[in-house]
Amino acid sequence: MVTIVVGGKSSNVGKSTLISQMIKNLNCHVGVIKTSIHKTNKEIEVTADPSIISEKGKDTAFFKESGAQNVILLKTNYEGLLEGYRRARKLLDEDIEYLIVEGNSILDFIRPTLVIYIDSDDTQKKESATKAKSKADIIIDKENLEELIKDGNSMKFKINFEQVSCFNAHAICKALNIKLPKFGKLLDDQNIKVRYCQLGLFK
Repeated sequence: MVTIVVGGKSSNVGKSTLISQMIKNLNCHVGVIKTSIHKTNKEIEVTADPSIISEKGKDTAFFKESGAQNVILLKTNYEGLLEGYRRARKLLDEDIEYLIVEGNSILDFIRPTLVIYIDSDDTQKKESATKAKSKADIIIDKENLEELIKDGNSMKFKINFEQVSCFNAHAICKALNIKLPKFGKLLDDQNIKVRYCQLGLFK
C-alpha cells in the first residue's frame, strides 16, 4: 500500500481540495484518514461511522463523494496520535491500494511513501508546518493549486529532493495526473537522479 501524507502551512490552504482530486486521479481503492489534533481532545476518537463521515459540509463527506473507499476520522491530542493512527489503519479494507493521510503532525510518527505540502504566503503558519515542509517531496504554492488540479502537466510545484526512486516517481505522476515522460524531463532538467529506474523509463 502506498501512503501519501498531505500537509500544509495552515488550515484552509487547500489540502482537502487536493486530496479530493488525488482520489479521482488515482481511480482505484483509496483510503483517507483525516486527523484532527487539538490539546482539548482528551480521548482518542477513531470513527468510520457513515452518519459522521457523511455529515454535510465536512471534509470527510467530500472525500467520500470523491470516490474514497474508506474514510476515517481521527480526533486526538498529539500524544495519542500514533495510537489513533494504528487504530485507524485497522479500519481500512484489505484491498486499499493508496492511503492518503491529511495532517502535519503524523509525520513525527510515520514514514510515508510521499509527502505533499501546500505552502502559502498569506496565511498563518501552524507550529507543525515547518517540520512538515522540511520532509516534503513536493511543495505546491496555494496560488498554483487550482491550475495544478486542472492540469497536472502544468508542473506548478517544487520538487524538494535530490533523488527519487522510480516507484515514487510513478506514485507522484499517478496522484497528480502527470504524464511520465514530462515528469522525467523535469527531473533531468533539474539534475534529479532516479534510483532503481525501471527499464530507463525516465530517460
